[in-house]
Amino acid sequence: MKTQKLVTVLVIALLAVSTMNAQEMKQSKMKKEAAKVEQKDMYACPMKCEGEKKYEKPGNCPKCKMDLKKLEVKTVYTCTMHPEVVSGKKGKCSKCGMKLTEKKMEMKKEHMEKGASHEGHNHN
Repeated sequence: MKTQKLVTVLVIALLAVSTMNAQEMKQSKMKKEAAKVEQKDMYACPMKCEGEKKYEKPGNCPKCKMDLKKLEVKTVYTCTMHPEVVSGKKGKCSKCGMKLTEKKMEMKKEHMEKGASHEGHNHN
């Protein structure tokens, strides 16, 4: 009777371990596939006429007619427990030691220079 219980426990443990291994393999595969997804270029109005609206193609803002500016995607790493901890490289949280996770942020590639022309739009 003890042998039968022991075999049953071992079978359940083996199934649990194989299930966890399969889940880890699936997550690893999904991460690799996500990394392969090509990052699309995005564009936005430098005057934010339509708030944070983004466009997939270059052109002119439909509202103020200024050239849309290409947004740059910057990778930063942050702690899930302490979002104020931000780093430009992989590492561990300075507060709790957890692994920092990747977060992509969009930034304007071209910034308006001081004294740049404001032709083609208004500030209504």
